[in-house]
Amino acid sequence: MKNQTGSRLLRSAVSTVIATTLGMSTGMLAYAQDTVDTSAITAQDLLKLLIDEGVIDQGKVKALTEKLKNRQRATAGAAVESTSLQSKDVKPAGEAGVVRVPYVPKYIKDEIRDQVRIGLKEDVSRDVMAQAKLERWGLPGALPEWVGRVKFSGDMRVREESVFFAPGNVQGDYLDMNYINSKGRWVSPDPREILNTTEDRNRLRARFRLGMKAKVNDRFDVGARLVTGNSSDPVSTNQTQGTYAQKWQSSFDLAYLRYTSFEKQLIANAGRIENPFFGSDLVWDSDLTFEGVAASYWWMRSSGIMDEFRSFDPFVTLGVFPIGEVERSSEDKWLYAAQTGFQYEFSSQSRLTAALAYYSYDNIVGERNPAQDGTDFDYTAPAFMQKGNTLFDIRNTATTTAPLPALFALASDYDLANLYVEYDIANFAPIHVIVAADYVKNLGFDTDEVAARVGEEIDERVEGYQARVTIGWPQVAKARDWQASLIYRYLERDAVLDAFTDSDFHGGGTDADGYILKFDYGLYDNVWVTLRWLSSNEVDGDSYPMTSGSGKLGIDTLQVDLNAKF
Repeated sequence: MKNQTGSRLLRSAVSTVIATTLGMSTGMLAYAQDTVDTSAITAQDLLKLLIDEGVIDQGKVKALTEKLKNRQRATAGAAVESTSLQSKDVKPAGEAGVVRVPYVPKYIKDEIRDQVRIGLKEDVSRDVMAQAKLERWGLPGALPEWVGRVKFSGDMRVREESVFFAPGNVQGDYLDMNYINSKGRWVSPDPREILNTTEDRNRLRARFRLGMKAKVNDRFDVGARLVTGNSSDPVSTNQTQGTYAQKWQSSFDLAYLRYTSFEKQLIANAGRIENPFFGSDLVWDSDLTFEGVAASYWWMRSSGIMDEFRSFDPFVTLGVFPIGEVERSSEDKWLYAAQTGFQYEFSSQSRLTAALAYYSYDNIVGERNPAQDGTDFDYTAPAFMQKGNTLFDIRNTATTTAPLPALFALASDYDLANLYVEYDIANFAPIHVIVAADYVKNLGFDTDEVAARVGEEIDERVEGYQARVTIGWPQVAKARDWQASLIYRYLERDAVLDAFTDSDFHGGGTDADGYILKFDYGLYDNVWVTLRWLSSNEVDGDSYPMTSGSGKLGIDTLQVDLNAKF
């Protein structure tokens, strides 16, 4: 009965609205005009009347209203998206100057306004907090001013290293020249004078580096780095574990003053500095740092706003490095270096690097003492060697019984021409493909002069080259980043100075060829693992004229590194 009554009321209300709107009932309209202004009756008033009479359920009205809002919101969003996809220059035919704007209900406008207000508030708050942290608002005098200009960084590496010697190796073929020179005598067959070439070994090693950089002003900064490792070894910062009788050694391998011009056209360094030259570890070990002065000039750079992006960026680098200061002689040992080249960045962000260098050593050739048992020219012996270069004994002695006085020095001069090319292909970003090639030749080797010092003719073995292919992320810095490399190396006996080349391949030094497989994988952010397999064999099999040379040295090395940086 209630439903029938409600239906009659609804029909009556609808009829009233129709009659009021269209003027279908003149009498009713005249009556309404005499009593009340029917134009004031709205749909909301009628809806409220129906709800009050119990004809329509209020919950269903709310659900219907929300459904209608969702439909209007979707329609407005689609209209806005459709409009944004049209070109701003396209206008409907015959309606020049007309801009059509889709209708957006007020409550949707309110929602958009609230969301924009909240987003702006969060962005402004974040920017203000960052600026306050940078400028230390509200903390006047809490920290010294210089604290904000100093930054620290560092890294830690733990390595498991296994060295496997080839079955054909012969023990006793290779002398430990560093040990002999440190004692100044040769006591054969003292096992400490002989390099291990037959007994496989496993060792756990570690490296820790802590760096500091301080900004002096807009042009100058200073830096330093503390590292582990033997301070007398310039090409390794590894600390072999298991020496409980002594704590780890540490020393500074960097301590420099740097000048950088505003547009970075000129960058100059002085002190103990990082390697300023482009190249691979064919010539310079990755841990090697330089003492002296170096400057790089990029002459196409400027402070113009249009020069921020430089597709072609040529440079020249010059360096002067003392490698042996002799107190009682004017013939100090020096390295003079020059390199020129360019970097070219393509629109795909691929980059081509090419560099041609010339490294000239001065006063590094050994000189035999003129008097018997004299020591006048002992300073011409190198302070550090690995193995591979042609050597001769500079001691002049009449002693024929052990221990024999002995001091070995370089028989050849070294003036190196080095060409390095690298192409970083970024077309498959984030994956990069990097192809690199390195070639070096020693122009300072003189066959007659070397034969006169050694006492026999030595073949000219003065070239080296390396090729590398790398696939993966340019740098492994995040979790799941990876990088894989394949390297082939060929380095003859006197191609480079054995003291400064790679200390891992072939146990360090020259006169070796082989390949390197390397894989890096990010475990966490700033934590990654590195696997390296280095396989090498000797090129000539007779690196030192004073050894028996009865076999060729073969060495395989497996390195597993856990790395972290901060």
